Amino acid sequence: TTMSSIRHAFRNPLFAEKIRAFPSIDAAVAFIDLKTRRSKEEYRFNIQQTQANEWVVCRVISGGVQ
Repeated sequence: TTMSSIRHAFRNPLFAEKIRAFPSIDAAVAFIDLKTRRSKEEYRFNIQQTQANEWVVCRVISGGVQ
């Protein structure tokens, strides 16, 4: 069960698919900016820090904040 203290909008799990890893958050953000240049409505991304010097860009498949 989900903790009752979590707001309702955050109760859905986030399912994401790894696209690419980068050595800095700036490089990851630049990649997302390039991908969303044409249409921001078509893409949902998540950036995760997986190691001290690795940032992974993931495509959100479903879930997340409603």
